[in-house]
Amino acid sequence: MDKLNGNYLCLADRPELVPVLAGWFFDEWGQHNSNLTQEIIENNLKGRLNRDQVPLVIVQMLDGSPIASASIKIQEMETHPQYMHWLGSVYVLPKYRQQGIGSNLIRRTIEEAKRVGVEQLYLYTRNKEELYSKLGWRPIETPIYHGRQVIIMRQTLSVEERKN
Repeated sequence: MDKLNGNYLCLADRPELVPVLAGWFFDEWGQHNSNLTQEIIENNLKGRLNRDQVPLVIVQMLDGSPIASASIKIQEMETHPQYMHWLGSVYVLPKYRQQGIGSNLIRRTIEEAKRVGVEQLYLYTRNKEELYSKLGWRPIETPIYHGRQVIIMRQTLSVEERKN
C-alpha cells in the first residue's frame, strides 16, 4: 500500500484533532450555512468520538498529520429520517486532492461501516455523483435541500464479512 493510502485511525484515537477537522469543515462548508460556526462543528465532531458504533469519524494520517477524513453519521438529512446511516463530511486537504485519496478513504469508511453492522449507507452530494457512482453508489432521489438541489445516493453493504 502506498504512503498516501494507508494510515487510517478513528478520531476517537486522536480527539485532539477535533479543532483541526472543525477548521477544515468550517472553511469548506461554513460559508453555505449562516447558522454554522466552528464551535458547532467541534461539538458535532465530539459526538462522533466512537470506535465501535456509529457515529464515527475516520481520519487519514500522513507523517503524523491528518490529511483527510470522512464520517459515518446518523440521520444526516432531517428531511429524510427514513434513511439511518450516512457517509458525510468527506474532506481531503486541497494539496492531496485528485490523487485517489478521497476514493480510498471512502472505501475504508465503508469497511468501517460494515464492521459496525451498517447495512445501508446513504450520502447526499451536489456535484460529486460521478465519483460516487464509480465507487458503487446509486442515485435514489434528487430533492431540494437547504434551497439547493442535491442527489441522495445509496450503497447496500455486505455485512457478512463483518469482524466480531
